[in-house]
Amino acid sequence: DNMLEKYYKFDSILQLGCGNSSFSTELSNAGWTNITNLDISLNGLKTLKQREPKSEYLLMDMTRMPLKDASYDIVIEKATLDSLQVTAASPWDLQSQENQLVSKVLSEVKRILRPGGTFVSITFSQPHFRVPLLAAAGLNWAIRVETVPTTGLPSYIMQMTEGDPTPAMNTYSLIHNNNDNSDSERRLSISSDEECFLGNIDPASDSDVDEPSR
Repeated sequence: DNMLEKYYKFDSILQLGCGNSSFSTELSNAGWTNITNLDISLNGLKTLKQREPKSEYLLMDMTRMPLKDASYDIVIEKATLDSLQVTAASPWDLQSQENQLVSKVLSEVKRILRPGGTFVSITFSQPHFRVPLLAAAGLNWAIRVETVPTTGLPSYIMQMTEGDPTPAMNTYSLIHNNNDNSDSERRLSISSDEECFLGNIDPASDSDVDEPSR
């Protein structure tokens, strides 16, 4: 909640790729009263609506949302963007089909956020892979990254608000570094860990993401 402390509990929240996740219920239990859940899976929406009838539900592709500009105060996704990247050959390739889908979603998020709005992304993707996508031209987001400590690979909470992405790029982007050998070895090591992890994600499991949502 500390990332959303400037908002009122009645401000509008859109959750992308809700699947049959309990996250909407957690938001409701925390006092948020204006929640809309979006997914491409009708079964996931039906299951979630039975459990959380007070929220609103939208069946649609998050890469092409027929929603008005500046519709929501807050947009949240929890590992939904991760699910789009599972089949990517390498997370370093920003032009891959998978990362292009992510970029389409981010452009839509930018469009439907109200001025002063916040996009929150909860992800297993390490910042040096995700931040360059979040810092793409035209998004104009300041990017704040918090690490959620775990016993295994960490997860991250990334908050995007109107602002300059340069500080985050300077901190997290490895793409434009020089050819220093030690740095190249470090990048390869991190990349290997991340690629193995993403390759083991099962989008069809009963985790927070019901299935890849687009």
